[in-house]
Amino acid sequence: MKRILIAMAATALALTSAFALAGCGSSESSKAESNSTVESKVEDVTKADNAPSAAAVTADDVKFTVNGATVELNSELETAVAGLGDPIEITSQLSCHGEGEDKTYTYDGYIVNSYPDANGTDRVLEVVVSAENLTTNKGIHVGSSASEVVDAYGKGYKEIGVYYSYDAGNKMELRFLIENDKVTEIDYYYNV
Repeated sequence: MKRILIAMAATALALTSAFALAGCGSSESSKAESNSTVESKVEDVTKADNAPSAAAVTADDVKFTVNGATVELNSELETAVAGLGDPIEITSQLSCHGEGEDKTYTYDGYIVNSYPDANGTDRVLEVVVSAENLTTNKGIHVGSSASEVVDAYGKGYKEIGVYYSYDAGNKMELRFLIENDKVTEIDYYYNV
């Protein structure tokens, strides 16, 4: 009987640990693989001569604008969401990036994820767009073809799992989830 209780306690502890860590494994854009696995699968698909792309991605390309409000990566969350109106839902979980909580603000067709910085200030980690009516500053939207993405942003992307990922510098990326040659998600991402 004592062995059964010890085994049950060990199982409960293992399950509790697994569930506690489960939230830290991915963000809303969880269709991509974890970073450690992804780094080994990154394929550089730049031109063979490594010449820079004519359509280099800039900091302006990783600003998300909707209804006249602009969300900038790594900006203070409170300021960033102030012009977006009321979210449909706000959720939070223990942060993988620092002390405090990661928060998710869900809106119609997109979400805004945050992380706490070293001072405890909530900052924008990413914006994930799933609605067809929301476009990037170069006109790409959910439903655009992979070739339209390359025409707009150039060939200087890295293929990370199912994403075309464009580096905008300063730890910022613009990612397009490509499935069946179509954009199914747009991810404005800050690498903490």
